[in-house]
Amino acid sequence: MLAKPNKTVLEGTVRAIVPASDGQGHEIEIKVYRNLSAGRSDDFIQPAEGQSLILFAAQTPDVTIGDRVRVQARLLAGPFGQRTVLEQLDPLSDQA
Repeated sequence: MLAKPNKTVLEGTVRAIVPASDGQGHEIEIKVYRNLSAGRSDDFIQPAEGQSLILFAAQTPDVTIGDRVRVQARLLAGPFGQRTVLEQLDPLSDQA
């Protein structure tokens, strides 16, 4: 269930990639460098610079620990809790 149309866009560094505790997908830890979201009302996650953010990814990400990335994520919520979900993960060049 989607809580409300919401989107968070950020740049950061991959700190960890581990199998999700429920056995489905992976959890990716990103250290946030910049929050690029357009507006606070649509950014439910609102990560701060320096914060570590754990995101659920259904597919194995094509990045490694230490990679700089641009992330698009969403907060999904329902009657049994909420989850921050990775929607798109793009590697950034070292010059970024």
